[in-house]
Amino acid sequence: GGSQQATWSYRIEDSSAFGETFEVSGPHGRVRTRISAIGEHMVRNAALAIAMISEAGIAWERFAAIDAEHGGIDLVVPGRIERVSGDSEVAVFVDAGRSADAYAHTFESLRSRISGKLIVVGGTSGNRDRSKRPIMGEIAARSADVYIVTDDDPRKEDPAQIRADLIEGASAVPGAVVQEVAEPTEAIRFAISHAQAGDAVVWMGPGSQHYRDIGGERVPFSAREEARKALVEAGWLPS
Repeated sequence: GGSQQATWSYRIEDSSAFGETFEVSGPHGRVRTRISAIGEHMVRNAALAIAMISEAGIAWERFAAIDAEHGGIDLVVPGRIERVSGDSEVAVFVDAGRSADAYAHTFESLRSRISGKLIVVGGTSGNRDRSKRPIMGEIAARSADVYIVTDDDPRKEDPAQIRADLIEGASAVPGAVVQEVAEPTEAIRFAISHAQAGDAVVWMGPGSQHYRDIGGERVPFSAREEARKALVEAGWLPS
């Protein structure tokens, strides 16, 4: 949590795939609340926001009232480990991460908050640094129980080459379960069809982006919507 010497501090009480429950302490007392986003960095941001709003003159009692009325703070950062599965027993997230660091951070955050398998779906952008792709593939294969390599934004590069670069890194991981499903709508359906209650699926790359760049043309596409459709088809969400 925050520094013990600080005027303001926070302490996380519970973490899950549904969010974070935490306590914020300040000059006016303590308030317990929750956010629907996951990760300590999200708690830190929310605690800072509470401190700033309080320092601006908002009565401390208002925070307790908000928690009582709304069950916490509906904090969603589009494309940042964004849960798109509602109350489904299979948690599905979309994330904008397209780097080794982003992969490592997202997988670590999810791993500590789920009880079942972690299924990773992802490709990456074309016409970018190829040398990073095997590293991303290796991290995904080490972190996931199942890694599904798919197309993302190939731009003007051959999408098969992008997938091959990711698979090169993934294949270096002993015992890794790696599946290549080029078409992203099929990849997310494949992932969700192999998920069970308590599992989490995270779709790396598209995040909240509303298109795919294919051959230099922006083709309308929503990972959020495709993930929800797949959940409905698999029976995890009502139609």
